[in-house]
Amino acid sequence: MASRIAIDRLQSAQRRREAYVGPWLPEPIPADPLLGLVADPADQVVLAESISIGLLSILECLGPRERAVFLLREVFGMAFAEIAGIVGRSEPATRQIAKRARDRVRSQRPRFHPTPAQASQLAEGFLEALMSGDIERFACLLDHDVVAVSDGGAKTRAARVPVVGRHRVSRFMVNLAKRTPDGAELHALEFNGQPCFYLTLTNDDGAQPFLLVTINWLEGQVQSLVILRNTDKLAGVHLHWLAQQG
Repeated sequence: MASRIAIDRLQSAQRRREAYVGPWLPEPIPADPLLGLVADPADQVVLAESISIGLLSILECLGPRERAVFLLREVFGMAFAEIAGIVGRSEPATRQIAKRARDRVRSQRPRFHPTPAQASQLAEGFLEALMSGDIERFACLLDHDVVAVSDGGAKTRAARVPVVGRHRVSRFMVNLAKRTPDGAELHALEFNGQPCFYLTLTNDDGAQPFLLVTINWLEGQVQSLVILRNTDKLAGVHLHWLAQQG
């Protein structure tokens, strides 16, 4: 029953996103409270990957029934006969759905998972190159087929289509850094099991959310950038950041 309700909700959400302005990205999940519930470091790595922006975005590319089959099989280890009854398909058809979803997820998953220390070092180099304003220096950190995706929704200005390619993304990011308003402050946070850069703007009402940048790495280079500008989705990020400030 829960799976059928979830499929119905996914189908409804999918219809709403067809009218969404620009790319749609999943809302950030604070990683530290979740990871703190898991004692084993190896299990923490698995959990961090399972809530990563990259994997959540890949799951969004699956249809509602594909996603249900994938999660029931890969996460909960249910038998195909049982899953078939839940999703209303024959067992052979369910096996095909599972294979199709599994192949799609595996083909898009990153092939390099940096340790926390490596991720921190890579992020520092990324930030230094970005703030230098040197497009060529920054481009050297990017994968040839790097993609930058911005989610601003209907309320906030953001790129309406993904920016693709090393030189286009480098120009886009350096120009974005140059256009950042005065009074911006940069904060290092962790969401979805990944290091992030969170920018706030200070006005008479105090610090306000501006954007959150998540970096996905591929063999030591930036594979993709996720730039969240949607103020509704940043509300939870801002509350989490305020709580950390004490």
